Amino acid sequence: MRKLITAIVVPCLAAFGLSTTASARDWHVAETNNFIVKSEDDEEGTRQFAAELERFDMALRTLQNLPIGEEQPTPATKLTVYRFGDIGDIGRMAGSNGVAGFYIPRAGDSVAFTPAREERRRSMSVTDPDRRRREIQRLDAVSVLQHEYVHYFMMQHFPAAYPAWYVEGYAELLATIRFNDDGSFHVGDPPQYRAFQIFQMRQFPLEDMLDAKHELGRREAYQFYGTGWLLAHYLNFNRQAELHEYLTAIGQGEDSLDAARRIFGDLDEIDRELLSYRNGSFPGYDVRPQDYSEPTVSVRAMSDVEESLINHEMRLRRGVGEDEAESIASSIRSTIGESSSDLYALALLARAQMAADQYDAAEVTARRMLEIDPDSLEGNLAMSHVAIERIEDDVSWADTAREHALAAASLDLADPRPRVAFYYSYLEERAEPPENAIIALEGAYDHAGSDPAYRIFLARQLIAENRLDTAETVLLPIAFRGHNQGDDEEEEDEDNNDPPSLQDILDAIKADDRDLALTRMDELIHWEEEEEA
Repeated sequence: MRKLITAIVVPCLAAFGLSTTASARDWHVAETNNFIVKSEDDEEGTRQFAAELERFDMALRTLQNLPIGEEQPTPATKLTVYRFGDIGDIGRMAGSNGVAGFYIPRAGDSVAFTPAREERRRSMSVTDPDRRRREIQRLDAVSVLQHEYVHYFMMQHFPAAYPAWYVEGYAELLATIRFNDDGSFHVGDPPQYRAFQIFQMRQFPLEDMLDAKHELGRREAYQFYGTGWLLAHYLNFNRQAELHEYLTAIGQGEDSLDAARRIFGDLDEIDRELLSYRNGSFPGYDVRPQDYSEPTVSVRAMSDVEESLINHEMRLRRGVGEDEAESIASSIRSTIGESSSDLYALALLARAQMAADQYDAAEVTARRMLEIDPDSLEGNLAMSHVAIERIEDDVSWADTAREHALAAASLDLADPRPRVAFYYSYLEERAEPPENAIIALEGAYDHAGSDPAYRIFLARQLIAENRLDTAETVLLPIAFRGHNQGDDEEEEDEDNNDPPSLQDILDAIKADDRDLALTRMDELIHWEEEEEA
């Protein structure tokens, strides 16, 4: 299971280092209804950041007519946000310079990373009366985090086969939400940091941008953010009914370009309208959430053990390769000693050992956790994961995997991780899951829908049941995600060692070939990248 999640969600990382400042300041942990924030900041700064993040979630819920003020049922279903260092540290964490923030969706384990400090820079108001919008402003960390959270929110609460330009354009539209002192918020401000793309770069022709078959160059993919925002703003504020009709048509399988021509009309004319629109006065509106109250935030200082291991925790939750995981496991053992009874530290150690393929050591750690506390959810989950990894070589481990998955599930009914582990144990055994495993998997949807790996498991089950239309609906939102655009010129692998793609599976579904779709799905789930010689 770990290999599949890595292949689908987390790209292979080179080893990276964190700035030494990441452990040189006080760390605090804040918790709200929807977030856990682990911040390299003082208590007040951490509290304020967490409150603003919760307000952003309230704003998105208000716009989508979802209830606000309800707490997530378990910490596992909250997004954990790591706030530390500066943009350089975040870039090193992401394995890419210039990254100001990112998030990773995983069932029961979703995380985001954002800097605690930014360099001072001259800024401009998004409501400047003289409309100096051509002035360049750098992308700020708050906008990046809000942009990424919109992706998370869309996938979790209203997933669909959105075209790539709208995924990015809509996220940009909401990334600039501005909060007012009276509890209301303003929607519609232009993203000043996109000024160069909007005003200086050639506008992405809509005939190309709306054509899903158009082969993107690097600059065109970049313009999904600029022209995508402009079109998303224009349609949301001026032609909302047509936009809804268009997105519905896409979700029902109509070609994006055909739907756009049919619903919006002459795309060349809209190109011209956008050129005029960008020089006008962008509309916006204030919204006040019903029954608004200030977010409740609890804050505590990190314990000494937590602070000593925070760098390891962040790296493990980001995702590391086998060598890096082995180094982390060794460091954790040195830090906590051989006789530690700290369940937090032991859970991290087990995670590192699993990532390093040290299953014997991970089993020892998991059993130590259960010896300390038989009702340790993390201990039961670690034991289940160890057993799952051993099923391929010894099928007798399947019972152990399920025993501990069920024990973990009984300790937290809302945590999706034990449910997924229970179901996956049957796939690893190459056995058809029984009804209780299927019910467990489907029951995790409300809290795991943003995780691509979970959607693959769910779609696999739906294909097995010959519910192909529903399987297609589950797969489409992850098959056409916006960030996977504009890939450059990758050479094809002559040996064809890649796993089946989601498009291969969708093609089999469209052909109403249940057996082929299931075969390709199982190949994807069980695929392991060949080790280098």
